Amino acid sequence: MQRLYLRTLLLIGGLFLIITTTMVIFVYISGSRQIEVEGLNRADTLNRLAFEALYASMREGGGREGNLEVIARLQQVGAFRELRVIKGPPVIRQFGALPDELPRDGVERRALQGEVVREIRWEGDYRVIRYVTPLYVQPECQQCHQARVGEINGAIATEISLAQYDRALQWRRNVLLAVIASGLLTLGVLTFYGLRLTVLRPLHVIQQGVMALSRGDLNYRLELRTGDAFETVATEFNRMADRLHRMYTQLQDAQAKVAAAIEASRNPIWVSDAHRRIVMVNEALERMTGRSREELIGQTCRYLFGVRLHDGRSICDVTCPFLRSDRPDGRVAGCMPTAGGKEAWVEITYGYVQDKDGNINGVVHIVHDLSEHKEVEQLKDEFLSLVSHELRTPLHHIKGFASTLLQPDVRWDAETQRDFLESINHEADRLADLVDKILHFSRLRSNVMPMEKTWWSVHDIVEAALQHHRRVYRRDVHLDVPENLPPIFVDGREIEIVLRNLLENAARYSPPDTPITLGIRHEAGRLHVWVADQGPGIPPEDRERIFEHFYRGHRDRRHTPGTGLGLAICKRIVEAHNGTIWVESASPRGACFHFTLPLVHPPLGPTPADGSCAPDTGVLGAQHANTPPPDTSPS
Repeated sequence: MQRLYLRTLLLIGGLFLIITTTMVIFVYISGSRQIEVEGLNRADTLNRLAFEALYASMREGGGREGNLEVIARLQQVGAFRELRVIKGPPVIRQFGALPDELPRDGVERRALQGEVVREIRWEGDYRVIRYVTPLYVQPECQQCHQARVGEINGAIATEISLAQYDRALQWRRNVLLAVIASGLLTLGVLTFYGLRLTVLRPLHVIQQGVMALSRGDLNYRLELRTGDAFETVATEFNRMADRLHRMYTQLQDAQAKVAAAIEASRNPIWVSDAHRRIVMVNEALERMTGRSREELIGQTCRYLFGVRLHDGRSICDVTCPFLRSDRPDGRVAGCMPTAGGKEAWVEITYGYVQDKDGNINGVVHIVHDLSEHKEVEQLKDEFLSLVSHELRTPLHHIKGFASTLLQPDVRWDAETQRDFLESINHEADRLADLVDKILHFSRLRSNVMPMEKTWWSVHDIVEAALQHHRRVYRRDVHLDVPENLPPIFVDGREIEIVLRNLLENAARYSPPDTPITLGIRHEAGRLHVWVADQGPGIPPEDRERIFEHFYRGHRDRRHTPGTGLGLAICKRIVEAHNGTIWVESASPRGACFHFTLPLVHPPLGPTPADGSCAPDTGVLGAQHANTPPPDTSPS
């Protein structure tokens, strides 16, 4: 409990430290800003006071003596470091000037040119503000001066120290900070002691009760009268202790329930006693092995089920739970014969049944069928092998052509060099296409690439896919596309990828001189698209899995390179648009891939501002025209 006290103290102390620090910083910054602003305002006020007093003395004809008298009175305020009247050229020409009435530096000369100058400098921790304000000739000044109205006839220079004023403001700020810090510290101390009385003490009582219960003392009861949630917890704790007394006598019923749960499990389960004899099996194990429980119960489980490791050794010789009794539980993967005469990859997890002294009374074995998982792993291994081959082939070509061009003892003519460079460029495109395809499928599968739907013209999507197809494969496609198709609300770039993948499939798996057909129809509120070829077709055993990722037919693996991602990408894109995709094939006379997309009514009004196509124009969207989609063609 001492640790809890310490942690609570550290938590509350840290919280109040953060709050105190935050408030102190805030007050300090705001107070400093206020000191700065109020100091400048006071300096501006004093400067205006000095200017008006000196200017009034000049208008009344007080002369130099009058100015000095005003300056003497102003300096009694204490803030003025310097007060001077600077004569301008008109006054100097008429009356002359003493040395202290001439401009001393560039700042004062700027004022004589009409600029009001304010200059701030620091002396130690305080500011000194210097003002130089020009004086303009007024009509009444022409009685004494030979100058034009509006001409600058001098300036008034003041230098004001804010040391005393800033010091007073800083003292006020520091007092406020001390009051806030002490108040928060007092509040933190009171909060901790209040928490200790209302929370920590009841928690200590509850902790003692839990420890007594863990020791097996079922007669221990909590005594708490706090009138809050802790009293409710204590009451429930006492009720729990009463229930434990009753539950202890219901152990046999609980064992029966466990046996029923084992029987109802979909995973095959058997239980062995301390002598390795089978004492319990469930129906799932009977179905898997083809043996009844009458045959199994009473027999030793050693070698009974024939489970072996990958290297052919029996798990009974390597990882038998009775041989590894130092481990409380474990798992092992292997191959297990099934009722149909086949073998299934399984993972067997086991756990010990022990008495109070830790002696093993039995072992529970749970069989998990890994056949589907192993199949996925095999597909992934095949995919990695295919991708490695697809990457290695263009890299070898690029390396070969580049090494040939770099040979110092051979000179290649321009045509040969261009041919080599075009080959390198082609192989680099193959690499880029493969990487784009893998990345695209990864984003689709992880749902990090949402469909950006807008209104598109069907003809524009088809034309973009055909342009790519003609550029890559240089094969014509027969179109069966009517003119009056409505616009569709889709991600046009993704649907173009679907068309490109299906057209590439047709080009890869059909002879060069056979036709490829792309057809589209508007059918019952849906857009029906199909791509047909005259290739060898798809065998029946491959049609159910042709849209799975990494899957390639047995014939494809031998004759056509690829990764098995193109049709999987098509399926995910179409389904993301609430559509369906399927294949029809009358092998060996070709294949026809179909997909449908739902049609919605386009909005009324002008073309959207984002550049997507309007329903009545069929104009290609600006985004589509300027940014081609990534090449994720099937392989």
